[in-house]
Amino acid sequence: MNVKRKALFFNLICFGLLFVLVKTIIGTLIPMSYIPLIAFSVLLASVFSPKFLVNKGKLYIKIPLIKEPREL
Repeated sequence: MNVKRKALFFNLICFGLLFVLVKTIIGTLIPMSYIPLIAFSVLLASVFSPKFLVNKGKLYIKIPLIKEPREL
């Protein structure tokens, strides 16, 4: 598999898992309607999901709240 495709795949998987986790936790703790729940979950998942980057054929991970990306 191409390194760029791996990065895209990992980004989608991490975002999706974090989105479902945040939506479930917030939905059980705070009663709110469906649209604000989804919007708030998307916002939190996009901010706190790790980002996978490709630089010169190498795969890096950028973890939120840590300044430098780490090579995988």
